[in-house]
Amino acid sequence: MKIKVRLSLHFIIGLLLWILGMGLTIMLTIEVIFPFINFKEGDKGYDALVLMAFLLNITACSTFFAWYFGSPLWFIMTWIQQLTLGNYIDPPQKEKAFTKKGTLRKHYQLYKEVIFNIFSLSEHLKQAEQDREKMEEIKKDWIAGISHDLKTPLTYITGYSSLLLNQDYSWTENERLTYIKEIAQKGEQIESLIEDLTLSFQMNHIKTSLPITLKRENIVEFTKSLIADIGNDPRAFEYNLSFECSEPFIDISFDVRLMYRALQNLLTNAILHNPPGTNIDVLLKKQANIVTISISDDGIGMNQHTLDNIFQKYYRGTSTDMGTGLGMGIVKNLIHGHGGQIKITSEVSKGTIIHVTLPLQESEKQLIL
Repeated sequence: MKIKVRLSLHFIIGLLLWILGMGLTIMLTIEVIFPFINFKEGDKGYDALVLMAFLLNITACSTFFAWYFGSPLWFIMTWIQQLTLGNYIDPPQKEKAFTKKGTLRKHYQLYKEVIFNIFSLSEHLKQAEQDREKMEEIKKDWIAGISHDLKTPLTYITGYSSLLLNQDYSWTENERLTYIKEIAQKGEQIESLIEDLTLSFQMNHIKTSLPITLKRENIVEFTKSLIADIGNDPRAFEYNLSFECSEPFIDISFDVRLMYRALQNLLTNAILHNPPGTNIDVLLKKQANIVTISISDDGIGMNQHTLDNIFQKYYRGTSTDMGTGLGMGIVKNLIHGHGGQIKITSEVSKGTIIHVTLPLQESEKQLIL
């Protein structure tokens, strides 16, 4: 029964019972009580006592009506006020509204839809507040991590620059070249991180769209070139990179710049978050209407908690977990923007496998991510 009908029905029945009760009270007073005490019409104070009985009846019925209809409303108003103040615990009057079995008391059932909706709202607000607090903590860790990621290469740059500017020592040409290469490499790391940040902000800003320009390219040669670039990074020198594909040419549509960014993130993470000597294998194959790029390693792997949160924007995991809390979220958006999918399976101490599937688009076009 809807709350409108229920309230109207209860009000009408209550009003009729009030009128009936008033009539019975007056009749009982005049016909029974007054004769019993030998008090007759015309006696002094007769009319005053009748009026008093009438007023007592009105007072008693009004009090009952106020309690019956008003106490649930007061309970609801108090609860809403409590929620507006950010207090999401159950109201102290809850035991008055619910029985020990957890069911609503009779007169509170008049507003049961409202009470249950407020209860549901309270639970959602409580969960939202917990999620917000958790996100704030994760965001703080993320910002601290990003700051560290920027400061680390910056420290190398300032250190090598100071060495080169030292007037008290004459550096050989080989030493100067080594330092300059280190400075260039660290600068590229900072540039890469800034590009990740820019992509992240573009993807998450409501008024900003990131166009994906699809062009027909040979994904086999593209992937080979990418792996060669990664292999030339000094950080990858102690890792075993391999590439396998049974076909020399697979022509699909993708954005070269953004796909390079996505796959570079995956391979770089596999290097940065696994110990030296780890085998990192890339397998590319064509299946029906999709192309699958599988990146597998025999490194440290990830636990279930990390897998569940790996694509969260601000999640970084531990220092040994895969992902930066920024790159993996970008990778997922970029792959999805190409109409593809990404799936990660991993087991602690046994390694990680990443499957990226891309559709075989038929023509060049532009997508908005």
